[in-house]
Amino acid sequence: AFSAQNRLVRAMHGTRALKRSCAAAVLAVASTVRDRHLPGGSASPACCEVRLWGANGTRGRQAADIARESEARKALEAARPKDVAEFARSGPLYRKLLLCCPPPGDEEWTRLGAVLADQLAVPQGLADPEAASRIYHLYLPIYFWMRHRLVEVRAARVSRAESSQGAVVVGLSAPQGCGKSTLAESFKVLFEAEGMRFQAVSYDDFYLPRSWQEAVADLHETNSLLQTRGNAGTHEVGLGERTLKALKRGDSREVPLPCFNKSAHEGKGDRAPSASWPTAETPVDVVLVEGWMLGFKARSDTDALAKIHPGLPLVNEKLRQYQAWDDVMDAVCVVGVEDLSQVFQWRLQAERKMRASGRPGMSDEELARFVDNYLPAYKAYCPKLYSDADSREGIDGKPSFFFFVDAERRPVSEE
Repeated sequence: AFSAQNRLVRAMHGTRALKRSCAAAVLAVASTVRDRHLPGGSASPACCEVRLWGANGTRGRQAADIARESEARKALEAARPKDVAEFARSGPLYRKLLLCCPPPGDEEWTRLGAVLADQLAVPQGLADPEAASRIYHLYLPIYFWMRHRLVEVRAARVSRAESSQGAVVVGLSAPQGCGKSTLAESFKVLFEAEGMRFQAVSYDDFYLPRSWQEAVADLHETNSLLQTRGNAGTHEVGLGERTLKALKRGDSREVPLPCFNKSAHEGKGDRAPSASWPTAETPVDVVLVEGWMLGFKARSDTDALAKIHPGLPLVNEKLRQYQAWDDVMDAVCVVGVEDLSQVFQWRLQAERKMRASGRPGMSDEELARFVDNYLPAYKAYCPKLYSDADSREGIDGKPSFFFFVDAERRPVSEE
């Protein structure tokens, strides 16, 4: 016992306090063993109970319970994906991807996942479960779908004896705060990593200048849906159509890209001066158009719209003009949300982040009123948008990729 004591004490590492407490415990055990087993001792042979300490709080638990938990952990470890490709194939979008695209190879998942990890400044591989889920279960499946659409659309153009050089335009419809801008930035990195040119534009870029928006609000002063930017009727549709067509044709060396400053006028926003607009070098391979109301279609049942909100019939009439934007697109990806209250929570996160960075923004109360102006349109148009996107025909008869996300912006399995 004393020999065991010496070996244990010599092997111990850590703080002095830990060494002292461990040595005292060993001395106590050794003393008990000595008293019971040295010649002349009258006690019966000692019965030693082992109590294990560990990260999972195993003090005083039965050995059989610990053994069962150990086996369960081994089974879980055996079931856990061993590499990123296996993990990617376990995601909720993988089966949906296989319905329209050839399966990406293991090397592609690994290589492009590493590209995204560097861009997002997160560990490569599966070390960070949350980051790995974003990369392999969301970003890359959509990217592979878009890349396949690029190949398919250009092949179809060749078969129709058309030029294959124009950009392929993909629409991305997703609720406010869902992460459309982050997705666009990731797609840019991925396409450029594979030697292609990418350009993203937003519906927000085509909002009316502040003075024009004020004129619209005054003209329709009884319609609360047109008192702020957002709904159909608050964009310059002609400017958007010209910009999208110029990007798609790619026959102009440079295409000016309108820019909207959302933080101007205490969060009410204003279009930036045209002299400050960035330009896109053309031709490009892929143009991504993102917007919260992208794909919304005007309805004929105006009485039903008025029951949702009395201002919707006028917004519905304005919405017909936006078909000019939809006509430019070759394919559409739709991200759905089942609980519309999540829109406010996401937008609140974004607004608070903007204020924390030092940029002016709306207060929580102002934001609540602002988002309330969007909800009637969501209620009126999302059901058909989701139905069309999930159908075999797709939106406007074009290839469409549709899925829901949860409150954490993670894809939801259809099972």
